[in-house]
Amino acid sequence: MSVERVQSAQVLLPVRPWSNRAFSMPALPGGTDAQIEVLRVLLAALRDGVSVEEAIALPGDVGGETTLAVVGQRLQPAGLVTRMGRSSWALTPHAEEWLSCGDDAYLIAILHANIRFVGELIHEAREGCTQADLLARAAEKYGCTWESLDQIRRRTAWLRSGGFVELDFRHDITPTASGLELLQRLELVDPRSGKRRVSSQDAAAELPAAHPLVRAQLERPEGDRKASIGYIPRNDGDSFATMRKFSQALAKDTSREEIDEFASVEFGLRPSSVASALGTLKSAGMIEQVGFGTYRSTDIAKACLASPYDLDYLRIIHSKFKFVGEILEALEEVDTPRDLAALARTRYMVPREDIPEVRTRLQMLRECGLVEEVTWGHYRVLPLGRAMLADLPTDTPTAVEEAQGEPSEPEVGDALSSIASSLRSTSRDSGSPERFERAVSEAFAHLGYDSQLLGGSGQTDVLVTAHLSGDAKYSVIVDAKSSASGKIGEGQVNFDTLKEHRAANSAEYILVVGPGFPGSRLVVRAEAHGVGLVDVETLISIAEHHGQAPLTLHELRELCKRVGVVESGVLEKRWSAEKRMYRLCDRVLRQLAVEAASADAVTTGALSAHDLYLIFRSEVENPPTPHEIESVLTFLSSEIVHAIRKVGVQYSILEDPGTTARRLNLLAASIAGQSSAR
Repeated sequence: MSVERVQSAQVLLPVRPWSNRAFSMPALPGGTDAQIEVLRVLLAALRDGVSVEEAIALPGDVGGETTLAVVGQRLQPAGLVTRMGRSSWALTPHAEEWLSCGDDAYLIAILHANIRFVGELIHEAREGCTQADLLARAAEKYGCTWESLDQIRRRTAWLRSGGFVELDFRHDITPTASGLELLQRLELVDPRSGKRRVSSQDAAAELPAAHPLVRAQLERPEGDRKASIGYIPRNDGDSFATMRKFSQALAKDTSREEIDEFASVEFGLRPSSVASALGTLKSAGMIEQVGFGTYRSTDIAKACLASPYDLDYLRIIHSKFKFVGEILEALEEVDTPRDLAALARTRYMVPREDIPEVRTRLQMLRECGLVEEVTWGHYRVLPLGRAMLADLPTDTPTAVEEAQGEPSEPEVGDALSSIASSLRSTSRDSGSPERFERAVSEAFAHLGYDSQLLGGSGQTDVLVTAHLSGDAKYSVIVDAKSSASGKIGEGQVNFDTLKEHRAANSAEYILVVGPGFPGSRLVVRAEAHGVGLVDVETLISIAEHHGQAPLTLHELRELCKRVGVVESGVLEKRWSAEKRMYRLCDRVLRQLAVEAASADAVTTGALSAHDLYLIFRSEVENPPTPHEIESVLTFLSSEIVHAIRKVGVQYSILEDPGTTARRLNLLAASIAGQSSAR
């Protein structure tokens, strides 16, 4: 769990890291006042073995009925149930405790520990405020940017159902005496760390001290740290919960048969997957083999188990495996798993770029509240992470030369660098304007256009054509203007001549490219004549984006038809969407690979698009849509890619993702070769 501000020493229940808590509060049938009553009936039915498809009558005046199959998915993020199979649910220990004790304050503590802005809502409503006020404070202070009152109303419904807040005649939400008493026993997040973006000037978080055995392990000179952590089954997505369960289950000498039975019941694992998990835990120094087929938790694992925080488990993982704490340092420079994997190889002596291993580490850091995923696939360090980095002994980054024979992609980077350098230097060489014209022509050719360098008297400098079918085809005349001062003045652009060139070449659009266009009169005249002004840095930015997320000529048309000052930001959403789909392809492949490695009798190693959506939607605030997932699955299962196979509505992986990457690289090389041959 994370370490956040604690209101009182007697906390009802430890909380999950804020970044790992769910955004959505479940809503059950029955209305505002019956939420807890309905929940008690549903959880009691689950405890008593009622089938998930069996209709359950709702209590009292509520009326109607529902099934556990309908509500199970709603209750899982709240920490009340856990999935045991595709259509099987079980109570969590906290839910069992609530049913046993009947204390509704304990239930709210469960919800608060797993869902954002529950106890914080009571705190913000101390003096009384409307639900609209609470919505505004949730966004401003805690980064919960809901667009409607629905999520606030759901939270107040649960709290009103338990008698912890009330709605008065002025429509103000006010805590009751029970609510204020409960507030003193909840661990609340500091609003500064609850917001999505935190200043780098935030005060350092207080880091719990390591257990003496763990500290000794960190300070002990260790041999080579391993590069690969390997397989750790996740209990409801939490790898540290798995480590705790194994540490506890193996507290005494335990036979392999007993371990297999434990792992089958607890995680649904097959013996082969158990063997992989045991190998990882042995490498981490958390279990040891004490006899033939007999295992036991180590003293250091028991020390970690005794701590209420997961940080000691993470410290041990760091001491045994490369690039764990070092990620906290690397995140100051790059923020995606792919870029982190590249840094791991080039600076931290990790033998290869292994994105799944980086994802495993990021998930562990996230579970401890050290990092958060700001947007999908982009991470940043939290204040507690900076404190942990200062506390850990880490490897010093070193530059590593590219291994000979190692595949690399210098051509694209070199081409971009050459284009950028040429555009910048020639745009100020007014004595040789033809050099700038050539550089501009090469830049548009890089974007995929048929770019003809014409020049000369009575000719446009560059004619750019998008050879698309039918009415989609379009052409642009491009006038390249260089200037030693770096500024293009109004007198340097002849709009009448530009329009003549457009007519002569049957072009649709006119662009002027130069080092800069500072004059407002020039911009106004360009808008009046339907001419776009592209400064050199904007053209370079477009070329760089194209190198990372190429857009079609149809999409690039949006730039060409702009008038006045042309800015690259007009395509920012499309570039982001393109990169998002790349990351989703990678994420889908990795998830299917993980599923295949931990297949059981229920899932058989395959997942449907709906399964993937349910997995991904709990990971980030802006998850992929079902349509995006279907699109990626269709692509990956196509005849040319054939990385995955579709059987019915489910998909299973056919190969290591690295093999898929090599096939796509070969396809790209083949297309590039044919293109250059034409």
